[in-house]
Amino acid sequence: MWTTRPGYDPRMAQATVRFLGPDTDAYVASVERHAEEFEAQTGIELDIRIIPSDEYFSNEIHHLLDGAGAADVYMSGPVLVWEHVAAGYVEPLDEFAAGSDVDDFVDRLLECNRWSGRFGDPLGQGALLEIPVNCESYNLAYVPEVLDAASLGMPDTWREYFDTAGAVARSSGGVRGFAQRGTDAWHTMYTGYATQLWSYGGSDFEDGRCAIAAPAAVQATAEFLDALREAGPTDWLDQRWYELALDFARGRYALVVDSDHYVAYFEDPATSELVGRIAYAPPPVGPTGLRRPNLWTWSLVMNTRAADKPAAWRFIEWASSREFLQRSVFEGNMNPTRTSIWDDERFREHTAGWGSFYDVARGLVERDAFVLVTPAANYLEIARRWVRALLDAYAGRADVAGALQSAAADIDDLVR
Repeated sequence: MWTTRPGYDPRMAQATVRFLGPDTDAYVASVERHAEEFEAQTGIELDIRIIPSDEYFSNEIHHLLDGAGAADVYMSGPVLVWEHVAAGYVEPLDEFAAGSDVDDFVDRLLECNRWSGRFGDPLGQGALLEIPVNCESYNLAYVPEVLDAASLGMPDTWREYFDTAGAVARSSGGVRGFAQRGTDAWHTMYTGYATQLWSYGGSDFEDGRCAIAAPAAVQATAEFLDALREAGPTDWLDQRWYELALDFARGRYALVVDSDHYVAYFEDPATSELVGRIAYAPPPVGPTGLRRPNLWTWSLVMNTRAADKPAAWRFIEWASSREFLQRSVFEGNMNPTRTSIWDDERFREHTAGWGSFYDVARGLVERDAFVLVTPAANYLEIARRWVRALLDAYAGRADVAGALQSAAADIDDLVR
């Protein structure tokens, strides 16, 4: 079932934009909160339709992008949008954006949302597919008082990260060493794990062939799973991203490398018991000396089936404007995608009590992070097969190398 904004009456609409998004999302909540502003400014009715986030992130939404009631604008991001491109549900935005203030967006956030649609072509080439409205990279968040109590320091390398987590799990009553998202969802491989694997010198593809069973990737995965058993969540197979953030904010873990937008939960007294007590740093470096954080943007896409494309663009302009996005960061929509918001003194003041968060997060988005995975129209299938290999090895159904080799063969078949 779709959830439609209360009070919306399609019979009264002269022009209508249908917007589709997931629940438990701060940006979507801001759109809902201020929808009447858009309607008052433009005379365009806004029909907001919300579906559960698990369904949304499965990307099984094409039935909502086609037909008489198709969404005109919808939320998407790397990996997800590549599938929509192949299915013909993405309107290129270059002509619409010409003459707008698109140059205010952080360069690499636009770059990672350009793609030709061809497997093997790098991001940054091709049409502009979507406009980023928030972003995340993958920082290290940790609780200094837990580390201090065990006479441990902040880990600089992944080896130190796993060793520190193990020491915490052995010495702290009830506190686990590190948080890690789990479940069989595709993005289990995308955040902290991908950041670790690429920092070990690993990759998903090399010369067009799946490389997840190469030595660097096997080493990274084996160390990850060993540490997970010793010091990770006891309920790892049930750890969704949202519950993970709340559990860390309640003091269940000492360390986490995952979305830096979790700060909106970590530093909010309504959701956190650790406000002002969490420290932030770049993610650890691998044995190669590399630090390779992954990147994600939550973005607005215009549907090729949009009934009124100028009206759809009016909505995108409003919902990605500096004014809207600046207001939304104070409503939990993190992290900013516009340079002017990072520069804004009110935003700096807003984050001033969060330790090194601002400097770390800005350095990641402007300098260090990029979408690491190889763009492919069927990357969801690739990621899901990779995650099944992780789950098989974790459960002992296969050794690490064997699980990854089997997955790599299947993935090569997927992209052949």
